[in-house]
Amino acid sequence: MKTLVTVAASTPELPRKSEGDAIELTDGRLLLTYMEFGGDGSDFARTRLVAQESADGGLTWGRHRVITETAPGDVNVYSPNLIRTADGGILLLFHRNHGKDDGHGALCTLYAWKSADEGRTFAPFAEFSARKDLSLCNATVKRLASGRLLLPVSPAVPGDHGPWGKYAVTVLYSDDDGRTWREAVNRLTLPLRGAMEPHVEETRDGRVLMVMRNQLGALFLSESGDDGLTWSKPQTTGLRTPESCPELTRIPDTGDLLMIWNNSEYDPSFRSHYGKRSPLTAAVSRDEGRAWEHVRDLEDDPTRAFSNPGCRFTRDGKAILNYWTCEYLPDWRMQDVIDLRVAVIDTAWFYSSSAAAAEKSDGAAHDKMQADGTRHEAMVPDTLDLAERGKQGPRRGGEDAGGHARPHHDGRSLPQPATGRPWRMVADGRGRGAGEADLEG
Repeated sequence: MKTLVTVAASTPELPRKSEGDAIELTDGRLLLTYMEFGGDGSDFARTRLVAQESADGGLTWGRHRVITETAPGDVNVYSPNLIRTADGGILLLFHRNHGKDDGHGALCTLYAWKSADEGRTFAPFAEFSARKDLSLCNATVKRLASGRLLLPVSPAVPGDHGPWGKYAVTVLYSDDDGRTWREAVNRLTLPLRGAMEPHVEETRDGRVLMVMRNQLGALFLSESGDDGLTWSKPQTTGLRTPESCPELTRIPDTGDLLMIWNNSEYDPSFRSHYGKRSPLTAAVSRDEGRAWEHVRDLEDDPTRAFSNPGCRFTRDGKAILNYWTCEYLPDWRMQDVIDLRVAVIDTAWFYSSSAAAAEKSDGAAHDKMQADGTRHEAMVPDTLDLAERGKQGPRRGGEDAGGHARPHHDGRSLPQPATGRPWRMVADGRGRGAGEADLEG
């Protein structure tokens, strides 16, 4: 089952409610932190971090309260992240934007606040990366099997920061449960606007994967073999995408990786972000990111954008996915009239390939599935053997016979995996070309 809930709707005073993170409390309640924007609702409007709670698994929310406001003289406060500490507390990580530093993006300071009372109150715990060009994305902090905390960040690329900026990605790491932080050895970037909004997840064999927003038309992955200290050159996954934020996490009940992203056509001529941020799609990888299957749309309204997904799992195996949504304007610009939604999803839903008899939908949200239950395509198809197709019967172009997502391929030249552990998007194991992305920074 998948249930969609509008947790925080736009209002004239606070036109944008967006970018959150959730955590399960010891008594089973859920705590959700997110941003409320005043003014025009833009990325540079004044904000505050707020919280709500749910006592019924995410179906209803209440106990709204303000955690912190924009500090005097600052632009705003941004990107909440929640994680449990070793002593049972809860860390809230975020950044404060102090304003522009010409040629080097925004100057930010990162903060860790800690709660010892299950999120009722938070107190300052650590301040780090003071007045640097490191910014956070929501719901990205992770704890590795070693106990190390990884906090992905996006710095600007010095000397290459035009009107819309060029960015790199890296991580900060903490080995003392969030008290002190150090930056990884290297930063990664990509052509055009660079790499942005990284998310990370650990594999079964101890590597760490990082996925990143970019303008190249496909999701790119980097990997680390030393707990996030160094990172490989990013390689394309073949999963098509506009310029938007992807989420990468692990399904606890199965150990499989879960990707959530905008599976839409790459279109540099589109009015905003190189293509529509719709649909919002989920896919599962059973082999640590080399192939993706069970491709299903979470939201598919073509008139709306869905963005900045952050997914956490409860102890009983339910995904709590928060993301924001807005309606496109007639000229396909996104508007800063934005609602925050939560999808409550059973683990089994991510593996289902047939339409449910009924799926519950709350609030103004909708939940459409194709009537025939087929999965939505992830990529333009490779050439299929017609005789084999006849045996299989009709199927969607983005899947192979096993329902696996095929790589994006439409004549554009995109870099293909060329690492020691190449990613592949098909179940039949056929190799792909070996090009690499140019890196800077």
